[in-house]
Amino acid sequence: MRWRTIQWLPARPWLGAQRVHIRPSGAGLAFAALLLALWIAAVNYRLGLGYALTYFSASCAIADMLFASRNLAGLALAATPGSPVFAGSQATFTLRLINRSARPRHAIHVAIRDSAAAPSLADIAAHGETAVNIVVAAQQRGWLIAPPVRLSGSFPLGLFLAWCHWQPEARVLVYPQPEHNAPPLPLPAGTLQQARQPRTQDGALELAGVRAYQPGDPLHRLAWRQIARHDGEHVFSKQFQPAADSPAGAAHGSIMLEHASLHALAPEARLSRLAAWVLQAERTGLPYGLRLDTLTVASALGASHRDTCLRALALHGSPHGSPHDWRHDFPPAQATP
Repeated sequence: MRWRTIQWLPARPWLGAQRVHIRPSGAGLAFAALLLALWIAAVNYRLGLGYALTYFSASCAIADMLFASRNLAGLALAATPGSPVFAGSQATFTLRLINRSARPRHAIHVAIRDSAAAPSLADIAAHGETAVNIVVAAQQRGWLIAPPVRLSGSFPLGLFLAWCHWQPEARVLVYPQPEHNAPPLPLPAGTLQQARQPRTQDGALELAGVRAYQPGDPLHRLAWRQIARHDGEHVFSKQFQPAADSPAGAAHGSIMLEHASLHALAPEARLSRLAAWVLQAERTGLPYGLRLDTLTVASALGASHRDTCLRALALHGSPHGSPHDWRHDFPPAQATP
């Protein structure tokens, strides 16, 4: 197999030998002291076997230094951007270690630099690759850049420690944290309130079926009969649709979530409430739009529309938040608060 014929393999960055640093480990320093003691004993007592043992042990240490460096040198590194998350949760980056050589790589530690988290251990087969996930706390909205990582290893004898640093070129979009206990949606007059009237009557809803429970579903929508059939192992919620005899156009009303209408709140609190309202409107099945300063997102429904609105909120006021940036940088993701 010719690796250059595979399009997705990155050409860079390579871990060249000049990027790999090496130093004696604690066991290596102890081994050096032992070699010194053996050499002194061989000199004092004129032991030919002592000289042979000392030189053989020293040659093993030199070979270990060479193999420890080669265990890292020549790797190709790539990073995959993670799915968008909400502020206050954890973002995941996937790092790919690609081995294009015919020799396997063993016991490579991958750790976030200057972090107390336990490193991940990776073995890479010949002409293969291994994916390692690193988790980072997403504390604020906007783009979260992948942190620098440290690759290290002491294979095969543990006398030397080889390491290098790598800055992955990946980022994750962090949505604003939805407001807890947010007020109800600002429904205009005459709009069908699907979340509040699950009854079959004029302008109301009728039962369409059940689905798996999603965080944030109202308690009065729980399908207790289906939950009892599964002995409580799975939780279900009732799903409603406009009644067949509802007035024409009642279920087609939409709402516009406006940033300017929340002028009484702090800037970040506005975005948090709008994020909560976007999720509420999506759950209730009511078409919604978003007006954010000069940006207007037309009313619609669906996961793609939800992610479009959340991305606009995440990048609001950001110098890197151009329309092309938040619309096309990443595919829609299944983010949940």
